[in-house]
Amino acid sequence: MQKNISLKLMVLLLSIILLPCLALSGQSKWEQIKDSGKLVVGNCPEYPPFSFKNADNQVEGFDSDFAKALGKALGLEVVVKDTAWEGLVAGMKKGDHDIIISCMSPEEATQASKNVSMSIPYFHLSEIIVTRTSVADIRSKEDLAGRVLGVQANCTSEVAVDSLKDMGIVTKDIRRYNRNSEALIDLKNGRVDAVVVGLAYAATQVKGNPDLKIINDPVRSVDIVVVMDHDSEELTKKINQAIQTVQENGDFDKAKDKWLSL
Repeated sequence: MQKNISLKLMVLLLSIILLPCLALSGQSKWEQIKDSGKLVVGNCPEYPPFSFKNADNQVEGFDSDFAKALGKALGLEVVVKDTAWEGLVAGMKKGDHDIIISCMSPEEATQASKNVSMSIPYFHLSEIIVTRTSVADIRSKEDLAGRVLGVQANCTSEVAVDSLKDMGIVTKDIRRYNRNSEALIDLKNGRVDAVVVGLAYAATQVKGNPDLKIINDPVRSVDIVVVMDHDSEELTKKINQAIQTVQENGDFDKAKDKWLSL
């Protein structure tokens, strides 16, 4: 008798715990976000002016302003979650954040996982060349032939560098780094001849640094998108509508002029 009562109590407790989860599992991702009132955005704050930490250790930049503009259009509070670049897609799939806004291209998203959804493009990013001011014979991407290049691995800049061979531009060596900042340190110290990075990031690094200069001959250009988990059709539709709203109401241009004007 005692055993039967204990078993019934256990079943009742499990029902109390699992029923909300089962109800939640029947909701679409958009319905879950709407009910919570919050949009959790995965972001890697290591790429100014898109995203970085200020003196107060707060994340700021174009990505967070753009995310907040989207949240305003959707009627949601936006929470930006600091996430390492390598963990952005995996974290989204685990449920750590709802979407990714971190200057990510479709290629970067699908490199991490084929099972993702993406928004319409909201920005077009050029990958350009940075070299030392003292280097006079690099004036275009063609001049990278026979040179030692530095690039961050697993990003659009690496794709751009690897595409040079398809243009008939054969480099001497390509050195791949975990972060752009490491590549630029080697550039300053003469261990590489040039680094390929996104234009906006390059501009922030060259500004106030007389030892470096930009060669504005884009190696490659890519679209930047909001990334969501697969089977998020309703959420993707809502994000696309929000992108169009902020582009029309001026909030996108406000964030762009604040952070990405060169």
